Amino acid sequence: MTRVLFWNIQKFGVNKINDPSFFYSAGHGGLTDNAASLVRRTVVSNVLMAANPDILVVLEASSGDSTPNMLASNSGGMAGLITMLGLLRAAAPAWGWRLVPPLRVGIGGRSETVGVFYRGALAGGDQLYFTGPNGWVGGWAGASTAPGLGVFFNNYPAAGLFTPDLSTMLTPPGTLPRVVPAGAGHNGNGLMLESTLAARVNFLPSAAYPYPLTPAGFVDYGPFRQPYMTTFTRTNAAGAVLSDLAIFSVHPSPQDGLPAQFLAYLTYLRDVVAARGLVETRVIGGDFNLELLDPLTGANAPVYNIMNNPPNYAYQPLLSSPGAPGGAALDAFKGYFGTHIRENNSLDEASLFLWSTAMVNSPYPGYGYIGSDFVVNFESVDNILVWPRVGGAAYGTTTMNTLTGVPFTQVVPTPGGAPAGGPLPANLASGMTNPFNWLAGVGGAAIPPAPNAPNGTTIGIRNNLTSWANYGHLKNTSDHFAIVADI
Repeated sequence: MTRVLFWNIQKFGVNKINDPSFFYSAGHGGLTDNAASLVRRTVVSNVLMAANPDILVVLEASSGDSTPNMLASNSGGMAGLITMLGLLRAAAPAWGWRLVPPLRVGIGGRSETVGVFYRGALAGGDQLYFTGPNGWVGGWAGASTAPGLGVFFNNYPAAGLFTPDLSTMLTPPGTLPRVVPAGAGHNGNGLMLESTLAARVNFLPSAAYPYPLTPAGFVDYGPFRQPYMTTFTRTNAAGAVLSDLAIFSVHPSPQDGLPAQFLAYLTYLRDVVAARGLVETRVIGGDFNLELLDPLTGANAPVYNIMNNPPNYAYQPLLSSPGAPGGAALDAFKGYFGTHIRENNSLDEASLFLWSTAMVNSPYPGYGYIGSDFVVNFESVDNILVWPRVGGAAYGTTTMNTLTGVPFTQVVPTPGGAPAGGPLPANLASGMTNPFNWLAGVGGAAIPPAPNAPNGTTIGIRNNLTSWANYGHLKNTSDHFAIVADI
């Protein structure tokens, strides 16, 4: 199994994890911007150490407007991804961390890029290769191009006067470029260099495609951000191909109607719905901006049904409701699926959202922070869809909740049979560390308490809960939680 983690790290750029400014901005608990960025870096590091992914997908990275270039511009997003690559390589040199050179997505709407990191060396001598599916033609202003007769791929350029070093993203310093293994699902002729391959962001339609095409014959995404396709092949220590993995990383524009229309588009992409290879698994993962659960019952809403159309294709959501508990268990049940968290404003009643009141009890693990201040029923909007989903198989799907920690086992059994998360190689501790227990008058008590937050509505308690040291730095890192699965 290959462990894949998707995380929409809110407005990701270099300032998120390495802000050079020593200015004191409001809302950082009295820390400089630089010190606050190091706190956020620790949050990211804790999630990655607990999840221990083989492939890491960072969504909502800034791309800048690089039109007409396909590469993300040399701006904060690119710098942030390069910084993260350096941190991963420094933390585990033997793992051979690599980064797929980031391309811009968002043709007619807000542009972003996607950071796809992966380990070249896996446990037991296995190797993981990036196989495209496209290749890179040209230099910094080149293009991601599908293989074809007369198409020759190029290595990415080294650092220029105003451009970063792309040449070492797929070839760590001190190593030689690797040849994609013969028999790989993409570019597996035994001749292609991994260092010349590229993600795919332009897609050919299926035969049934009913929408407009671009002049080049690709699906015209108009106001949407198109998917970000990367492919991988895993081999054993002897070099034999074990599996192929095609990953479509997604973050559709959140405006009304666009996320659902985005899924409809997916069903007409040849790469998504065509027959799979013998050892290929396809994955669609990320921030779908669609609510998983029915808000009244807690059962699965039908949002992903369009992706399950056997025998043509059969994508199943790994984060999935086991039933419909309804009633008193519903709020607690929904909290186990939450991937999106709301704002915090300690100046009004919103500051009660982490604590129970005499009128409202905040059940574990929801505590009222799951959801959005702008959109109702917006708790569980990140997911991983897999085709095939082996009957009865456990993919170890887990929401990496940085507030409660993982797994969610403080209430046993879980309300309505909600998934507790796991298994993981290490637990993720809660990121909220209360230096003083206001109720008991002693230090060292963890936040949030279990199984239910007691009544505690004094201003001191509320401000402590929603301070930078507790909720504030977690929300400032991202308004999404990561989601991870073994595939």
